[in-house]
Amino acid sequence: MLISNSFGLRVKAKNFLSIDTPEDLSKLDAIKDNSILILGACTNVILNKDINQTIVQVNYKDIKMFEDYLSVGGGVDWVDFIEYCLNNNLYGIENLTHIPGSVGAAPVQNIGAYGVEVSSFIHSVECFNLLTKQQETIDRAQCKFEYRNSIFKSKNYIILKVNFIFPKTFEPDLSYPALANYLIDNSINTKSLTPQLLSESVKNLRNSRLPDPRLEPNVGSIFKNPLVKTNDFDRHFLIGHKWEQDNGMTKLSAARLIELIKFELSIPETLRIYENHSLVLINNGEASFDDVKSLLDQIGVKIFNKFNVELEIEPEIISS
Repeated sequence: MLISNSFGLRVKAKNFLSIDTPEDLSKLDAIKDNSILILGACTNVILNKDINQTIVQVNYKDIKMFEDYLSVGGGVDWVDFIEYCLNNNLYGIENLTHIPGSVGAAPVQNIGAYGVEVSSFIHSVECFNLLTKQQETIDRAQCKFEYRNSIFKSKNYIILKVNFIFPKTFEPDLSYPALANYLIDNSINTKSLTPQLLSESVKNLRNSRLPDPRLEPNVGSIFKNPLVKTNDFDRHFLIGHKWEQDNGMTKLSAARLIELIKFELSIPETLRIYENHSLVLINNGEASFDDVKSLLDQIGVKIFNKFNVELEIEPEIISS
């Protein structure tokens, strides 16, 4: 069957299994572990044209409020989840507005935007362990959340539900410069800021910088912002495009690094680097997996050779 994906690559999979109810999990017994590929909305993957595995997709759509947490099915669209939170006075997650994908995919790479990461609100994750063949609940500490990383990158778990906890009061996180500047530029008084207004501001800011994948196929940021040891680089290096972190580390702007070597790249006509944000790669039409992989490798090599900085690809590359 053909697999829809936000990068617009033509992809065909051998088999497909939708997990709609707990009973559907028994169907996994007939599939060899190494032939299972777990996918959500396919908004953060680069897929080869032929996938010789069984695609497994979770379609739990329920949202249920418990006394201490909110339980959300892994198949719920992330945009719908944000809307639910706004309508039910669940605070803190406004900065993650307008991120494409599903709730079940969010913990995998610990999605983040404008200074906020989803792990800050996760209580636990309910999943199916492919090694033990049992359902289990993994609490936040066991998830081993890091920048764009978690235990779920191991591919040993199928996320069924994500349980969230939220602050009792609205305390907006405006630490990210681009968001703070947007509010200033649009004369939005932070003292009168509401969750709905902050969410709408984030949406507008994202739309001004990132293209709609339905119109211009893309997977968002194509590289992660690299973390380097602060003392390994001259203090003037990439000034204005870096952020000091804890423990003597600095986060560099991958977008700025790409801008500095963009003129050296050999880019096929099927692809282009987005005019408003150098971290976004656009499929102009008929791009192939090999086109994409070759260009990403080319960017990585040039930046390493020129700046001694190693870039890590953010979307998952699935070659077969």
